[in-house]
Amino acid sequence: MRAAQGPPRPAWYDGGVPELPEVETVASGLDARLRGAVVESVRLLRRDIVKTGPRSFGSVLVGKRVRRVRRHGKRIIWDLDPPGAELNVHLGMTGNLLLVAADAPLADHTHLRMRFAGRPYELRFRDPRRFGGMWITNGGRAARRGRFSRPLGPDALTIRLAQFRELLQRRRRIKALLMDQQSIAGMGNIYCDESLFRARIHPLTPAADLEPARVAALMRSMRTVLRRAIAAGGSSLRDYRDAVGDPGWFRLEHRVYDREGEPCPRCATPIERIVAASRSTHFCPRCQPAP
Repeated sequence: MRAAQGPPRPAWYDGGVPELPEVETVASGLDARLRGAVVESVRLLRRDIVKTGPRSFGSVLVGKRVRRVRRHGKRIIWDLDPPGAELNVHLGMTGNLLLVAADAPLADHTHLRMRFAGRPYELRFRDPRRFGGMWITNGGRAARRGRFSRPLGPDALTIRLAQFRELLQRRRRIKALLMDQQSIAGMGNIYCDESLFRARIHPLTPAADLEPARVAALMRSMRTVLRRAIAAGGSSLRDYRDAVGDPGWFRLEHRVYDREGEPCPRCATPIERIVAASRSTHFCPRCQPAP
C-alpha cells in the first residue's frame, strides 16, 4: 500500500481538515481492514504523541483484538477485546493514519508504528505539526484530562432536530457555535462555510435569531454536505489522505470555501472572506445577507 504526499501548502491554507468527513473516511477504511486483527507490537518514535502515559501505552494495546474502529466527531475510537480499554486518536491538523507494507520506507514525521499478527502491513501515524495525538480511555474516561479528552457534543451527522434547535438557543454567532466541539462534534471550517451557504445563513448571525424553519434548513444542509463529502472521500487540501494514502475529492464541490473573489455559483456575486470564530470564513454577501 502506498502513502501519497500532498501538494505544497497553498498560501491560504489554515488547517481546515481533517473534519468529520475525512475522519469518517479514515475510520471506516481502518475498520474494514483491521476488524478482528490482533495488535502484535507498538513502537513509539515520539513519546509526546501519547497523551495518557506512554510507558503503559504499548503494553495496554499488545495482545488486544480490534473489535471495531468508529468515529465520534473528529475523534477515532478503537473498541478492543478483551474490553476495558479504548484507543482514541485525534488527527489534529496534519495527522494521517496509514496502512502500508511493513517494509515500506519510513516517511518523515512518522511517530508510531503498529503491527498486527498475521497481517502483511502495519499502521503508521504521521503528523508533521504534532497537533494530533493518541490516548487510552476506559469506558470513555481518560487517565488524564486535557483538551484531547474533553467531552464531545452530539455528532453533527446524527444529531436530532430537537437537539439541534435546543443547541441554537444561544446568542453566540452561528459559525462559532457550530465550530465548538463540546456543543456539536465534527464540524470545522470547510463544512461550516459550505453548510451555511446552502442554508443561506450569514456566518455572523446570532444562533438564537434563526427561525425554526431556518434551523431545520441548516440541519438539512449540514447533513447533505457531510454525506456528500464522505461519499467523495473528504477534502484533500494538503496533508489529508485516507487509510491507504488516497486523497479525497470533495474540494471540487466547494461552493464558497477558498473561493474568495470568484463568482457565487448561485447568483454570480463575488465570494467574500472575513474572519469569524478566529478562522477564515467564506460566504456570498447576496445569498447570505448580514444579520
